[in-house]
Amino acid sequence: MTPRLPSTLAGVLVAAALTVAVVGSALAYFTSAGLGVAEAKVSKLTTPAITAATPAAGGTVSLTWSAATAPGAEVVKYYVTRDGGDPAGTCAVPAVPATAISCKDEGLEIGTHSYTVTAVWRSWSATSSTSSAKITIGPATHFTIAAATLTPAVSVADNLTITAKDANESTVTSYTGSHTLVFSGASSSPSGSAPTVSNNVSSGTPIAFGSNTALTFANGVASVSSTKNGVLKIYRSGPASIVATEGALTTTPPLELNVAPGTATKYTLAVQTPTPTVGAPNDLTIAAQDAYGNTATGYTGSHSIVFSGPAASPSPSSKAATVSDSAGNDVPIGTATPIVFTAGVATASGEDNGELVVYKSGATTIKATEGSITHTAVALTLAAGSADKLILTPATTTPVAAASNNLTLTARDAYENTATSYAGSKSIVFSGAEASPSGAAATVTNSAGTATNFGAATVLTFTAGATATRVLKLNKTGAANVAATDGTISTTAPVAFTVSTGAAARWALTSLAVSAGSIGSPCLFTCPVTALGNGGTVSANVSVTDSVGNTVSALGSGHTAKVTANGGTVTGGASLEIPATGPAVSTTSFTYTAPASGSFTNTITAAVLAGTAYTSATATASK
Repeated sequence: MTPRLPSTLAGVLVAAALTVAVVGSALAYFTSAGLGVAEAKVSKLTTPAITAATPAAGGTVSLTWSAATAPGAEVVKYYVTRDGGDPAGTCAVPAVPATAISCKDEGLEIGTHSYTVTAVWRSWSATSSTSSAKITIGPATHFTIAAATLTPAVSVADNLTITAKDANESTVTSYTGSHTLVFSGASSSPSGSAPTVSNNVSSGTPIAFGSNTALTFANGVASVSSTKNGVLKIYRSGPASIVATEGALTTTPPLELNVAPGTATKYTLAVQTPTPTVGAPNDLTIAAQDAYGNTATGYTGSHSIVFSGPAASPSPSSKAATVSDSAGNDVPIGTATPIVFTAGVATASGEDNGELVVYKSGATTIKATEGSITHTAVALTLAAGSADKLILTPATTTPVAAASNNLTLTARDAYENTATSYAGSKSIVFSGAEASPSGAAATVTNSAGTATNFGAATVLTFTAGATATRVLKLNKTGAANVAATDGTISTTAPVAFTVSTGAAARWALTSLAVSAGSIGSPCLFTCPVTALGNGGTVSANVSVTDSVGNTVSALGSGHTAKVTANGGTVTGGASLEIPATGPAVSTTSFTYTAPASGSFTNTITAAVLAGTAYTSATATASK
C-alpha cells in the first residue's frame, strides 16, 4: 500500500503541479485519493510563420502559414490582419478566429499590402512576422465595350467585345465564367422592336435591353462565338450609347454608335390638317421608312408616287382630287406624280411637291405608293364648302296634274357636295309652273305642311343642307320648268317636268263668249258674267276636264251633256255630245239669251245627260 501523504504535503504538491502547468509544458495527473504522480514538461504556444502570400489579378492574395502548437495538443485558431486592419474574402478576423491555415483575401486595391497571422490558444496568442504581397491588377471597377463597327445598320448583327477593367485600365484576367449583365443605352424602333444582345446559350438567344443577359468571360473578356455571347442588334436608327452593367460595375465610357437606317419599305403620310374644307390646299409630308419605322435617309431625289384614296366630287362637277408635283403641276389622284425627297422626306413647298386638294366632302383616306413600297393611309374628313346652289330632286319628273310629288331640296357647294352649314329656316320662292285652266296654282308645302303657291315665299327648315321631303303639286298639263331661290343662292338649272292630265272629273265651260258685259276670271267651272243686259247672249262649248281643269282626251263614246238655265232661254243645249277620241270638247255650242226686260240673275248649268256623272259647271249671268 502506498503510504498516504500528510494533507499539508498533498496541498503543496497540488500547488506545484498547477504552477508547472502555467509556466511550462507540464503534464500532471492525480489519483482519486489525492495522491499524484507527475511528469513535468515545459511547453508554450508556438508562433505561426507565413509560408506564402501570393497576389493575383483582380485584387486577391492567397495566404498559407505553418501551424502553431499549444500545450496539451489542443486546437489552435488563427486570424489575419492586412495593413493593420481586417482582411476580406475567406480570411478570419480577430473577432472570429478560425482553425484554417490558409485563406484568400479579396477586393484589394493596386499596391503592396502587409499581412500577419496570429495564433490564438486560450488566452495566449502568438503573431507571425510580416509578409508582403504586391497587387498589380486590381479588382474590376468597370467594363469597356468595343464593337465590330461603330456604324451598324438597323437589325444587322454587330459583334461586341466586353472587357472587365481595373482602376488602371488593366484587364482583370481573373474575371471569368458566366456573368449576368444588363444592357442599356439604345431605344426600341418606332415600330416597337427592342434592341437585343445574344446570351451565352448554345444558339445565342437575343435578350432585350433592360433584361438579364448571361455572358461568358475568359481572362476578363467576353467575346462573340458564332451567334452567341454578345451579338448586338439595334432597330432604331441614330445615335446610341451602349452600357453594360453588373451590380456596381458599369461601362465607362459608353460605347457610342451611330445606327444607319435600312432601305425604304413603306411610306407614312402627314397632312397639314386632317379636317380641311373641300377645294382648300392641304400640304402633305411624305416620309420613306425602313421596315422598323425609321426614316430611310438614303431615299432621295425624284420619285414617281401614285396617290389614291379620295374620290372625285359628285356629278355633274366630278372634279378629281389632285396632288401637286415637284414642278407645281396639279396631278389627278391615280396618276404618277414626280415628288422630290431629301434624306427620306418629301415636304410640300408652297404649291409644289405635295399640295393636296380634295373636292368631295366626307371621310376618306390618302395613300401613296411606288412599286413595292407599301403605305400607311392617313384619314381625312373633308368639310363641305359654303352653299353655292339649290338642287331640286323630285320623286318623278312626269307627274299627273294635281297629284302629290315628293320634292327634296338640297343646298350644295361649288363642287356638288351637300353644304352642311346651310341650316335653319329659309324663305324659298319657287317658279316655273303655271296655274291650271281652273286657276289652281302650283304649290309646295312649307315646313308646317301648308301648301304655298309658286311665287310666294315658302318657309322651309334645312338641316345640314337638306330639307325634309316636301310635297309639290303641278296643276297645268304640259311642260313646266321649276326653279327655286332664297334670294342669294338659286337652282343653276330648272328641273323639267312633263305634267299629264288627271282623270276625268268635271264638266267645264270652254270658249265662253258674251254679247255684252264682262266675264270673270277664271271662267271654267264657275263663270260670273256681269252687265250682260236684257236680251244679251252667252255662248260656250262644254268639255270634260280633270279636277283642276285640264281637258281630258279619248274619253270614249256615250258621254253627253245638257245645258239648262233658271231664267232666259237656252238653245242648242239639249244634247251636247263629247267626241269619243281626241279632246273631250263638245263639237257644238249652246247659247243662253237673257230676259228681254227687267233685272235678272240667272244660273246656267252644264251637267251630264248620258254617261258618267261628272261635277257640273255653272255660269251666272246678271244684268
